[in-house]
Amino acid sequence: MCGMALTIPEAVLLLAIDDDRGSPLIEDSSLGIAIAGAALAQLVVDGRMRLVAPGEPGSAPGALVAASGTTSPHLEPLVARIDGATPADALSIVAGWGGPTAPTTRVRRELLEDFAAAGVLAREEDRFLGIRWRQRWERGERRDVEDALQVRAREVLDGADDTTVGAALAILHGADALPAIFPDRPREPLLARGAQLAEGSWASREVHRSIAAVQAAVVGLMISST
Repeated sequence: MCGMALTIPEAVLLLAIDDDRGSPLIEDSSLGIAIAGAALAQLVVDGRMRLVAPGEPGSAPGALVAASGTTSPHLEPLVARIDGATPADALSIVAGWGGPTAPTTRVRRELLEDFAAAGVLAREEDRFLGIRWRQRWERGERRDVEDALQVRAREVLDGADDTTVGAALAILHGADALPAIFPDRPREPLLARGAQLAEGSWASREVHRSIAAVQAAVVGLMISST
């Protein structure tokens, strides 16, 4: 993607930031849940976590367990914390209470710092009487990265296949975020495509089953937090 391959959490975060305001298009708690879900999905895609199959000895069916793949340094610390948990419990662990110590907050902060270092986003601070009261993340010099993501996301919404962007959109659909991110799109067809992506075809049946479980957990946590 214009020389920068994005992960699922990176795609979720970049899509969720308003270009004009430099702040999230959805509530902070919803974004935290979405990034947590995206982190779990990426761990599965990377082969670092897997979903226990029915009848498999040693672990409860449907639990996420550590596997031998490699993943981002931002996500690796999550593995020990969620090993053996169901997708719903794992999501709750990663999302936490959404405060500064929550794992999802750390992941989000580190991803924003990566984007700033790469020139994809630029950190701006609003101050009053010398006190910082708001931090914004505006478009940086590498606008091609976000532009390419937006183009690809719209292609996927129109029917194209893309594991990373499709998973990101499925997670954002679970967080009820697609209408805010794509306000120019008719709501009903947009929600229908989001649901289709959550049930769509993936590179493997294992990834499909795992992404679907994570997406369902995102929906459940969103409902319980409202």
